[in-house]
Amino acid sequence: MNHLRNEDGAALISVLLLVSVMSAALVATFDLLGYYTRNSTVKIASHQAREYALAAEMVGSEQAIKLAEQVQLASFLTGSVENRLVSFPIEGGMISGKLQEYTNCFNLASLVKANNARGFEINQTGHDQFVQLLIDIGIGDRQALLLAANLVDWQDTDSRPLPLGSEDFYYSQLEIPYRAANAPIGDIDELRLVSGFTPELIEALLPITCVDAVSMETVLNLNSLTPEQTILLHSVLGLPLSLQNINSIIKDRPSQGYDHVARFWDHKFLADKDIKSEVRRQFDLSPKRYKIFVEVILADIHVNLESLISLNNDSTYTLINRKYGD
Repeated sequence: MNHLRNEDGAALISVLLLVSVMSAALVATFDLLGYYTRNSTVKIASHQAREYALAAEMVGSEQAIKLAEQVQLASFLTGSVENRLVSFPIEGGMISGKLQEYTNCFNLASLVKANNARGFEINQTGHDQFVQLLIDIGIGDRQALLLAANLVDWQDTDSRPLPLGSEDFYYSQLEIPYRAANAPIGDIDELRLVSGFTPELIEALLPITCVDAVSMETVLNLNSLTPEQTILLHSVLGLPLSLQNINSIIKDRPSQGYDHVARFWDHKFLADKDIKSEVRRQFDLSPKRYKIFVEVILADIHVNLESLISLNNDSTYTLINRKYGD
């Protein structure tokens, strides 16, 4: 009898242990299911937030086209970016966005141009303008020539380095070897790979340079140039004028902006100067590029989107690049 009781007790204990293990497994399963459910919900919300951001980018791009087609832009374009912040509610959150004209910057992709061999070669005008830009921010003449040559060699499609330049052979000898891009630069961060471009130099170039591999041109909007962009105008013009004279040219702009580029060239400091036709073509009266900043807050999800667009002559736009941040 005692033997049977012992067997019953052992069986009961086994059953209780089994139930305990099953309960623990069931709890763990529900916890795991809850994790996957929450994770799935977060992914859905994150995807939806990005879709909102893309929709806002489209709205911003269309608005940029409308703004560029207006005649009197000077007062708008030289205003504070923060004053043009637009916010509107969505279910469960908020979308905020703003436009910033991004025409007046030196395009680092303009150091090269397309050639007949479906490749890229040095654009001498862009090269010389970049050299002057580097000199204007305090780089020595020889170092400026070296840096410009390195940036041309990084982007052109041949393997022959320019004088003072660096091509694939140089980069292949580094501790961690790599090759030159052999294509127009796609992002300002790419400068970190180009010989000679230190973090300090890149930081100094950020306010006055940009990357637009779509147009591969530096075109300035005369109606939105500011005195703070004196160095930029000086480097593009490439004339033996002082920075003070260049600053005066910007400040002498009519209060309502220029109605024709010819009025700019009539300025007393420019009227008698011999200016190349390719340089004259680098000046316009309306925006060519815009940055679009979008922030989406959806429940606990935050998505930031920064897009750069190029405006086309047929009232359309081309996306140059797009960056997400959370």
